[in-house]
Amino acid sequence: MPHFVAERIASSQATIPSIVRDSAAAYGDKTFVVDSTGQVLTFARNYRRANRFANALLAEGIGKGNVVGVFSPNSFDFITAGYGILASGAVFTPFNSSYKQRELVHQISYSGASVVFAERSLMPRLLECRDKIQDCRLIELEPGFWEPFPGIDPAVELDREADLVFLPYSSGTTGFSKGIELTHANLVAAIRQLLFSRNAMYESEGQTYVFLPLYHIYGFNVVMNVLLAAGGAMHLRARFDMDDCLDSIERERITSLPLVPPVLLGMLARDDLARRDLSSLRWINIGAAPVPVPAVRRFVEISGIPVRQGYGMTETAGIATSNPLGADWDIAETAGTPMMGMEAAIFDLELGERKLPDGETGELALRGPNIMRGYHKAPAENAKALRGGWFYTGDIGRIDELGRVHLVDRKREMIKYKGFQVLPAELESVILELREVRDVAVVGLRDQHGAESPKAYVMLHPDQTLTAEAIQRHVKSQVAGYKQVREVEFVPSIPRSPAGKILRRLL
Repeated sequence: MPHFVAERIASSQATIPSIVRDSAAAYGDKTFVVDSTGQVLTFARNYRRANRFANALLAEGIGKGNVVGVFSPNSFDFITAGYGILASGAVFTPFNSSYKQRELVHQISYSGASVVFAERSLMPRLLECRDKIQDCRLIELEPGFWEPFPGIDPAVELDREADLVFLPYSSGTTGFSKGIELTHANLVAAIRQLLFSRNAMYESEGQTYVFLPLYHIYGFNVVMNVLLAAGGAMHLRARFDMDDCLDSIERERITSLPLVPPVLLGMLARDDLARRDLSSLRWINIGAAPVPVPAVRRFVEISGIPVRQGYGMTETAGIATSNPLGADWDIAETAGTPMMGMEAAIFDLELGERKLPDGETGELALRGPNIMRGYHKAPAENAKALRGGWFYTGDIGRIDELGRVHLVDRKREMIKYKGFQVLPAELESVILELREVRDVAVVGLRDQHGAESPKAYVMLHPDQTLTAEAIQRHVKSQVAGYKQVREVEFVPSIPRSPAGKILRRLL
């Protein structure tokens, strides 16, 4: 399908429902999604199902002004509900399918959801919350709800610039998650950046293996919505299985594989990685969490497949920077340059008022058409994050002379050791240079006097041995004295969110 078709579908005035409609007209009965059983959802069927869902909602009096939740793992029905909610003019708030009662009650209460659709196996978790969410209607997510209704466009007017339409919640690694308000204009800006800029990360007519949760901005907008506009096929899985992933790449000739860091580390632990036929892959995209440079280099060395890093947040509709195709630099070392229409700057860590020159480290700030409207019902958070036309990301980094962004760590995860700033990600990268180490997390532990010092939680590869002293010797040989790891603990696994972010609060 010619490039201009995708450009027409994802025009600068598009909305997500218009992309669903126009992709159906352009690609028809071509496969949009195929699941693990071989069932196929075509572009045309996706459009009809979404409209049926939207018309069913409107018949129930649910539309503009309503927040509608979906609590489900990856499935055709999740896709139908999500696109149907957006077509109805209501606000779509997806739930992490691993949420328990406390997390569900928080998101329902703060989002103001009046109805939540739940996949059958997950409904009991919602019912446990019944006494705390009495104003919220619970409906089983199953085709009987929408099938009786017509598959035609609902009579709804959408304001792509002003309407709040997508309300995902951040992973909440340091406490309760925050709702992030996104418009159609935000979502479409990111889709266009991913399709048409020099940093474009997807091609039309491709075959993409997708296990990323669609409730997360990475799976929903960076992958699924981009493939929807481009006409690519998505091989969808409800959960990740390494054997199925590698087998599918070989069998289906997968061309694109969006990953999170733990999966890349898991691939490196495979004895058979070098023997697998990964030749159909044009590249691997990796994002959602920092990835250790040694791991990327090791994977490229073994597989020969380029690994493209991108950087984005839910607050940026999923994308902010990426490495362009054919970059003449080591793409493992940088998050790349800003996407089309995006600007990046570094501000001082103390007050965030002084813009720093190239090469200096501070807080990364962004501005562009895909920046969120704001945090939901959080004026104090918005006052800190949205200042002077910039979105302050909370990430520490620097910008070099070529305009490339280099991420160092999260500002709020920085460890203060005797007044010195210690960045966990730097120490994690150093420890991962040891081939015995599969995964690692560094956190700041406080003593009885409140002083912080770095502690490393280390997960080894199977059948590997390593002493704490050996790890500490290696770190000592690589970084300054104040950055030394003061304690090492070996653990069977490192807790991470579904997006791959280390859950330091659990350590």
